Amino acid sequence: MRSSPRPGKWRRVAEPCGALLLALVALRPCVASAEDDCRVGPVAVSLSGRDLRVDTALRPGLTAEVVQRLSSGLPTTTSWEIRLYVDRGLLWPDGFKDHRRYDVTATYRPLSSDYSVERRLDGKLLEARTVPTRATAAEALESVRALPSFLMGPHLLDKSLYVRVRCTWGTGVALGVVPTNSVTGWTRSETFTWTGEKD
Repeated sequence: MRSSPRPGKWRRVAEPCGALLLALVALRPCVASAEDDCRVGPVAVSLSGRDLRVDTALRPGLTAEVVQRLSSGLPTTTSWEIRLYVDRGLLWPDGFKDHRRYDVTATYRPLSSDYSVERRLDGKLLEARTVPTRATAAEALESVRALPSFLMGPHLLDKSLYVRVRCTWGTGVALGVVPTNSVTGWTRSETFTWTGEKD
């Protein structure tokens, strides 16, 4: 007849496992809502052939905490989530069609007293440039300007469409090791219809 494990043995196994689980949870980035401080402003869309371009910006702009981080020489990144939907009206859930992630990273370079700015779309480098002032670097971080976000196709022809955008940025670390982020709420564009390319 098998003897059942002693309770003390299970306690010795469970305690390290519990500590490990707590440590893993603690190392996850902390995300705080930024809706009270910052929001994504009006989202405008425009069409250039089959390219759907998106314009928007943070309102009222970067927080003082982010500007201070930018001035310190630490890489400062804003990440924009851009999603395309079909508007199906009140009776049916809207249809998710596609998404993009647009990242802008700015870093102060003390030796040359300027800022490097890199823009990426879905991880692919779009542009790397140097700007002379903090104000110009901050403007790049806090805005999306005519970004080619989606390629229109027959599956979107004559449909009611809209775009939703939100922004996330790092604010620092908690407990010395845990990254902390702030995230805005979603902002929706006006509904539009793509009728195909014009001759």
